[in-house]
Amino acid sequence: MRAAATQNPFVSVVTVSLNAAASIEDTIASVAGQQAEFAVEHICVDGGSTDGTRSIIDDWAARLNHIRHIYESDSGIFDAMNKGLRVARGEYVLFLNADDFLVAPNTLAIAMRGLVPESATNPDLVVGNVHMGMPGTRGVWRRRDVPSLLGRLRRCGLYPPHQGMFAKRDVLDSVGGFDSRCRFAADIIQYYDLDRRPKLSLRRIDTCVAFMRAGGAANSGLGAVYGGSAEIYLHLRPLVGTVKAATMVLVKSLQSMVELRYGIPTAHRWFAS
Repeated sequence: MRAAATQNPFVSVVTVSLNAAASIEDTIASVAGQQAEFAVEHICVDGGSTDGTRSIIDDWAARLNHIRHIYESDSGIFDAMNKGLRVARGEYVLFLNADDFLVAPNTLAIAMRGLVPESATNPDLVVGNVHMGMPGTRGVWRRRDVPSLLGRLRRCGLYPPHQGMFAKRDVLDSVGGFDSRCRFAADIIQYYDLDRRPKLSLRRIDTCVAFMRAGGAANSGLGAVYGGSAEIYLHLRPLVGTVKAATMVLVKSLQSMVELRYGIPTAHRWFAS
């Protein structure tokens, strides 16, 4: 990273983990290799790994002073994300979990291009695309592009991929972070709460930000899909009514379906394993 790590960070990357020794080094390396003129901090939140995850984090943190860690138990992934959010110092926060990685060394520079720290004109959200699958493996994968109507067609159920969303820290704080009672869909619920703000500003970047390895609690099967949809519906129903809540869940589901592709994911790992 070109910018001095002692500067106040412009971007905070938060990574939560639990027994992620097989993949978290890719995550950390992809952040450490960013070529940006602004400072970045990487906050690693581990809820109690027993497989060597913490040793990997410690090894990187001993060499690089932009890495901070929180080692304590939590009540689930979204509780852990809230812990990271509470200690983040950056103007923007990106949640990049331990199965995910940034796809290029200039990812953060492209996302923040033209933005000046603490400028009143900085958008509340910067959103980019995400690919999800198994790197270099042929099969079904998801090309999670930001909907072209996002930000223009409001409160309809469209949403950005969470691992490609840079959000102002104070904006996330204004909706209370994540609902830690949720198991599957607190990230989408959080965006829907943000989308209800009357003056939410959003900038869409037509580039891939992150790669998600297939799996994870919210993508582990039909049960998880149903559970996430139920969480969203139950959250929205008292806010927008039964019909609108059901419509938004339907739009969300259709958006997920059109993301499906077959072949080898086109986003590639730029760093050595």
